[in-house]
Amino acid sequence: MPFQSLPNETLYQIIHSLSSVQDVLSLSLTSHRLHDLISRPAFGPLYSAIAVCTHNASQPPHLPRPTPPQSLSLLRQLLHVGSVANVWADLYPSTHWSGTREESASRRFLKSSERYRLRRACYRIWLYSLAYHDFSYPRYTRRQPATMRLRAALLRGWSTAELADMIDLQGIMRKVLELHICPSNGTVVRRHKERHGEDSMPVVGNLFQTKYYRYRLATDPTCTMPPSGHCWEGWGDDVGHYYILEDMLKLNPGDIYQLYDFCAGNGKTGELIDAVDGWQTGSKKSVVETHIAGMGEWFVDNGQTLGETINLVVSERGEDEIDGVGAIVSEGVDLPGATIPL
Repeated sequence: MPFQSLPNETLYQIIHSLSSVQDVLSLSLTSHRLHDLISRPAFGPLYSAIAVCTHNASQPPHLPRPTPPQSLSLLRQLLHVGSVANVWADLYPSTHWSGTREESASRRFLKSSERYRLRRACYRIWLYSLAYHDFSYPRYTRRQPATMRLRAALLRGWSTAELADMIDLQGIMRKVLELHICPSNGTVVRRHKERHGEDSMPVVGNLFQTKYYRYRLATDPTCTMPPSGHCWEGWGDDVGHYYILEDMLKLNPGDIYQLYDFCAGNGKTGELIDAVDGWQTGSKKSVVETHIAGMGEWFVDNGQTLGETINLVVSERGEDEIDGVGAIVSEGVDLPGATIPL
């Protein structure tokens, strides 16, 4: 059978069996079909991903950039940002359709066109974060007209529907932060009750070094030492917790996923623990706090500006503020696969 006549599933198996990035890149250049299989379904739109990989402070992000030459370095960066975008596409169903039994019953996988829109929103949030969520924009600059014009210039080139997709994905990131990375005190207590039922001992803290866990270990034979790096502390409640989430949403999708992988995964993610020993004492909060402290003083009490900038652009168009919840999976909004550009 001719190679080009093989079904897509077989071609994907061949692609995944390749041992090096150079081999994948070479194979993608042999035909239009293989180029589409390797690039578009997995990581497209590539022009948005390339904008993230090639961003630098020397040029405003809203200005068009020439297509960079193909290289292994660029491909590695595209693989990284594309993989992160696909992780968010995998997290979307369980995060969006959660809560009530009816919502959980409606859960489904995203269609290919919906994954494409989510990846596009992810790349654009990433680009905005790299451009406008750094030490160059401390708190006192967020309302300055010149800064607001710069931020809005990036968003004006995108349609209202595309901005709604960005708001939708940002809401998913907020939920992930709230549930897995920076849970409120109320969330910690609720999870404790779900796990331990009507426990007569008050929740003094979530570290196993606290008086509560030492007492449980001494008196309850069913209580075991929690694994290192798998304990929680609350991040406050109400207004204080809201502003913590606003600060954390300045992180780009890659940073948020890294923290999620640490907090909800195996607790030992890369550079998060290279210079931090807090995970060894059972406190994930201390690891996250140390990671955030490394961002600098500008990061604290300086919430994200994406939401207000989107509403500014939408108001300039004479439209109402965007809710955005469920925009990516809303019925009647679809992009035929044949018309999706690279």
